[in-house]
Amino acid sequence: MQGPQAGKGMLAYSQIEALKFDNGRFEDIAMVWVRCGQQWMADIDAIVFDKDGTLANSHQLLHRTALARAEACATAVGAGDEIVQALLTCFGVSPQGIDPDGLMAAGTREANRQGAITVLVQAGYPQEKVTALVADCFAAVNAARNGKAAYTPPFEGTAAMLERLHQSPLKLGVLSSDSPAYVEEFLRYYDLMPWVDEWQGTRPQDPPKPDPTLLLEVCDRLQVSVAHTLVIGDSWADLALAEQANAAGFISVSEPWGRSPVPGATRILSQWDDLVVVDSAQPGLSSPCDTLK
Repeated sequence: MQGPQAGKGMLAYSQIEALKFDNGRFEDIAMVWVRCGQQWMADIDAIVFDKDGTLANSHQLLHRTALARAEACATAVGAGDEIVQALLTCFGVSPQGIDPDGLMAAGTREANRQGAITVLVQAGYPQEKVTALVADCFAAVNAARNGKAAYTPPFEGTAAMLERLHQSPLKLGVLSSDSPAYVEEFLRYYDLMPWVDEWQGTRPQDPPKPDPTLLLEVCDRLQVSVAHTLVIGDSWADLALAEQANAAGFISVSEPWGRSPVPGATRILSQWDDLVVVDSAQPGLSSPCDTLK
């Protein structure tokens, strides 16, 4: 089994049926179980979600933003299509679409800015000039867009899933490489804030994913151990984040979210309805499998 903490708290359907129970209650096992497909994960206290590409369908906006940034930077230095294409490649944009593991999809704004500076410096432009120029171009693109949330709707079923899981004993968090302002804007614009216990964006001075610092901070605010926390995301950075933090596991979204599963994921999610939470303290519950019968 691959992925972070592979095997820890993970039981197959057949293994659960073989467990022994007394008095209609689980004995000596975790209080809360999470099911992904037909696989169960025990001893889970929280789930932390990525935003763009996981909760928010940001593919079209990312493509438009990358193109606008590339064209603005190229125009500012008096360059042509060759530099535009070099910048798009740096951002992880191709005729086939957005690379879910590329800078635009998985990186911070600062990482994209540094990438653009590197492309222009390698093309022969002085670093002192392009550093300020790229910052100005990125700011101009953002100003022209006037916000982000309206262009990044939640994937189908996201709001219902968050509301459903919020009624369970689990704590729910959001950790994004996007700026704190845009994370808050998204959650408020789509009325998701009531279903999220803690959220965290990434500021320029913050260590970006996969550095586990911000995930550990979110877990501290949720008052849970990262070892009992699942990470759900759409990129290598989310997988590496879970691994470096020694989280309970990493669940990858898949084709319905516009990407193939992240290699090495602990579990793979095909739809939000496949994510089920069972509280073993519920009266009359004799097995997690009973919820499926």
